[in-house]
Amino acid sequence: MLCYAPIMVDSLVDERAQAFELHGDRGAVLCLHGFTGSPYEFRPLAQYLFEAGYSVRVPRLAGHGETPAHLAPLRWDDWLSSARSAFDGMADEHDRIFIIGHSMGAMISIVLGQERGERVAGIVAMSTPLVLDLVSQTALSVIRRLPFKGMLPDAMKKNGPDVSDPAVAAAMPSYDRMPLAAASSLLDGQEAVRDRAGRLAVPVLIQHGRHDHTAPARNAGLLYKLLRTPRRRQIIYPRSWHILPLDVEHETVNRDVLDFLNGCVEDHHSGK
Repeated sequence: MLCYAPIMVDSLVDERAQAFELHGDRGAVLCLHGFTGSPYEFRPLAQYLFEAGYSVRVPRLAGHGETPAHLAPLRWDDWLSSARSAFDGMADEHDRIFIIGHSMGAMISIVLGQERGERVAGIVAMSTPLVLDLVSQTALSVIRRLPFKGMLPDAMKKNGPDVSDPAVAAAMPSYDRMPLAAASSLLDGQEAVRDRAGRLAVPVLIQHGRHDHTAPARNAGLLYKLLRTPRRRQIIYPRSWHILPLDVEHETVNRDVLDFLNGCVEDHHSGK
């Protein structure tokens, strides 16, 4: 059984949601979770990559893993700042780092990847929410412009985490409600990705579930078209919903990620 080494234990955080890292010797991987999620999302993938020799760090982004009240006052720049700190800390020990992001974490990975340039070995963008479902996108656009949005009540998540297996959903340490002002800041992330994606020069793997109810599957094609790097690929998983790292096809997702990372390492060593 794998022992997850916590980066820093916070007594206020659910044990399952703690940040963790695993130390290998093949390369470095930073994993960034989604909005209202936690590092728990990446446990199976982190173990898989560690067993293949990679060092993996999974930070807990600001306001997550505690209570919705901790998340409510925070915005896109706060979550991006958390990711920057995690990357820069890892860069003290590794020359080049892969970034894997899920949902909001995928948007952060693209922006961070463009900022850190040659220090980034490649990016995996899972379930990237460039656009949400029509109702959510419209509602958050309206909320974002409200001067009193911080006073709005939280929105309850009626159906829980967007994953097809009810048992997986029940085990996840995810918030059951969503602070609307914080959620509306995801639109800042959408704009940042549209601005930065075309300037990425590193390899990018796009992964998306066909039945994603949070970020429709067409997001994969939208991101692919925004990218200009010739080393890009998109994969659609026919049975999966939004939370790809834990859903029914996660083993296939894991293999595709590892193949992508190994290919990038081999290309780098051969000078491609």
